[in-house]
Amino acid sequence: MICKVDYLLKLLVRDVADYDRVYKKLIKAVPLSNVSASFAMQRIKYETAVPV
Repeated sequence: MICKVDYLLKLLVRDVADYDRVYKKLIKAVPLSNVSASFAMQRIKYETAVPV
């Protein structure tokens, strides 16, 4: 049986080294098979509400 679950994490990190630290901690704690990342270099719009 194959179980596929998708998650989206939105993180605010200081720099790429900080992201790398969080990523390494995550993959040690959770068995992941596929990870992709996107980076925003500046904030254009800021909202705290998440559409559900």
